[in-house]
Amino acid sequence: MSYINLAIETHRSVFTQAHGLVQQMFHAAPAAQAPLQARASAPDQIAFHSAMQANSLPCPRVSALYNCPGRTIDGARSLHSAADARRYLSDAAVYPLLFVPVSDDGGAQTFSAISVDKSSDAAVLGNGALIALADLVRLLELPCARGYLLQELTSPHRHGGLLVTVAMSAHGPHILRAAWKRAGMDADIPVPLWKAASRIVLAGAALYPSLKTQHWDIALCARGPLALGVSAAQAHAF
Repeated sequence: MSYINLAIETHRSVFTQAHGLVQQMFHAAPAAQAPLQARASAPDQIAFHSAMQANSLPCPRVSALYNCPGRTIDGARSLHSAADARRYLSDAAVYPLLFVPVSDDGGAQTFSAISVDKSSDAAVLGNGALIALADLVRLLELPCARGYLLQELTSPHRHGGLLVTVAMSAHGPHILRAAWKRAGMDADIPVPLWKAASRIVLAGAALYPSLKTQHWDIALCARGPLALGVSAAQAHAF
């Protein structure tokens, strides 16, 4: 199976159809506001990636930021206008992409695009649906997202990735449990992958000592484990 086909298959079930995305963009009701404590319990994605970079912890490459005034990530291009974003997304070389909202507390969604169809001026989403580039850019302007990161769509390991729960104590972080992200996967985690992933998780967890229970999303890729994000959500969310 090719990289693109595997990426499509892995992400197909978790990405919203283009029609649904556009309907949300144009007709969404205001999202309920989470309590302040919950919103502050995990870093936004720009802060997260910056922390990973500053501490030499592997995470996906962010190629561009859109609708993030005054904020930067090393190596990421800032797209300042809809016209900038349209030009950027018209370049086939930037795909495949994962679009990640800076904040996930307002109902904004993560989704992927695997290529651009220049004949229709549209992007091909991870589920195979088309969305016009103009609509895609408008989607990235949803206020609840607080901007979007355009990052690499990682080539998945055959098992997908790991969800790792960490507890903080007076002696530092320790891992409580880990599970495969792919539903139904209950095989043992290969030792080399686990050693590499656990090093990232424990080093990253130490950067957030105020988060007493942390949940780490780890992608397993051809070049090794990558940290996708951390949250303090309830354990049953995983």
